[in-house]
Amino acid sequence: MLRRPVRFLFSGYFVSAMIIILEVVLIFWFALELSAYSGYILAAMLLVCVVSAVVVLNADYNPEYKITWLFIIIFLPGLGTLLFILFRRKKMSRRDARRSMEILDAMDEFSEGEVPMHELREASGLAAGKAQAIITDSPTSALYRGTASTFYSHGEDMYEAMLADLERAERFIFIEYFIIEGGVMWDGIAEILRRKAKAGVEVRVMYDDVGSMSTLPRGFNARLRADGIKTATFGKVSPRISSAHNNRDHRKFLIVDGRVGYTGGINLADEYINAVMRFGYWKDGGIRLVGDSVVGFTKLFLWLWDMTTGKRSEYERYLTRPPVLGKDASDSEASEDVATDTKGEDDGFYLPYGSGPVPVYQRHVGERAFLDIINQAQRYVYIATPYLIINHDLTDALRGAALRGVDVRIITPGTADKKLVKMLTKSAYPYLMEAGVKIYEYAPGFIHEKTVVSDDEYAIVGSINFDYRSLIHHYEDAVWIYRSSTIPHIRAEYERTLAECRIMTRKRARLTLKERIVRGFIRLFAPLL
Repeated sequence: MLRRPVRFLFSGYFVSAMIIILEVVLIFWFALELSAYSGYILAAMLLVCVVSAVVVLNADYNPEYKITWLFIIIFLPGLGTLLFILFRRKKMSRRDARRSMEILDAMDEFSEGEVPMHELREASGLAAGKAQAIITDSPTSALYRGTASTFYSHGEDMYEAMLADLERAERFIFIEYFIIEGGVMWDGIAEILRRKAKAGVEVRVMYDDVGSMSTLPRGFNARLRADGIKTATFGKVSPRISSAHNNRDHRKFLIVDGRVGYTGGINLADEYINAVMRFGYWKDGGIRLVGDSVVGFTKLFLWLWDMTTGKRSEYERYLTRPPVLGKDASDSEASEDVATDTKGEDDGFYLPYGSGPVPVYQRHVGERAFLDIINQAQRYVYIATPYLIINHDLTDALRGAALRGVDVRIITPGTADKKLVKMLTKSAYPYLMEAGVKIYEYAPGFIHEKTVVSDDEYAIVGSINFDYRSLIHHYEDAVWIYRSSTIPHIRAEYERTLAECRIMTRKRARLTLKERIVRGFIRLFAPLL
């Protein structure tokens, strides 16, 4: 696994990182030199510090975010204010805001397959309230029925299904992932993409520049384009200090013909299908949607693609109702599977949605969706997440649910991919456990799926972790599901996973003195990391 850091050291990313570090050092040096130069300057810096603290206190930020910035501003007078100006949440530029609105307005014209909210309200006013909150905050979102779904609790199984659906593509293939890395998984997908592009299927591939900085070789985009595949790189790293570097594209999409869509925790790299072993057995999960709701995923993809490339897609081509896959191959074994698997005959409601940083999204959509399910759960809430670094609101909601008698269970990894992150995750255990939340660690290795299931009625599957990065900084995706026949299957898979976990006790959850000291320091800055 040394190839990732070695590849990074010999890339342009390393040069950019060194320049950014140099810029930060120069800012520190300049601030320290300036503060020592004159008492008047020092007094002015202290005044700026006070004004900045007042601005932070009155800003519409969550309490943890405020505390972090207040600490920086107070203990680094002048410099802290400068850092706040550089890294605080910024407004969208007028150009980006106008482009985003134009894209959303153009896509609003296409609403095939969407169902009105009153249909859900007739089934459940409570569920309709949850769905309406998501739609209000996530502008590409809508409510759908006419969808069939399959939940996968292992990456290997999901990968085989993905390959089969890619082989059936007739019109277009959209791929968007945080991480792409050459190997068994990507090579199998890329071989099909090349053949499909040659046959006239439109293929687009988008990935995050930071997520894939140490995994992709130089010239990756050029090679794909030479094969007729369109590419886009989200958030290209540049050698300058910018808060934009903190907002990554963590979404995970595979969309085939606007009829079949996949999302979940699985990236396109070999550890996700256990072709290589990194942290023991890598357990991941995801969902396959077939039917009308895939249009919601397609809108999410097209919006970020067009925002990234600065070009406008032909929305009518991708957002009108596509034909059922495999229609011309009814005699083949594959088409028999398609015929029974793409009718979309599921009584459930599906709501694909996006989440991301302010002000692109007015509120933290992913966090609010989790909170609505946890706060209104009646019998149980089961959560699987690789990271548990949550703010006061989510902590209080989980504790409150357990205290009122809801069976709250959380599965986290037994083997850590990042030691400091594991320490922070573990530090959340005692406070939750004392309220009755049951914490389990996945004994065979690392669990990376991001799943919530509650009361046999609700589920959320997507790319969103229970941590600050996913809930505040990253662009994410998920699908909210209500009363689908897949939900009992998600619960059953969760309960099978519990059998492979060890339940945490107070003794097992106890941190050493060193861990508590490190934890306290890191948690102070967690909202910004």
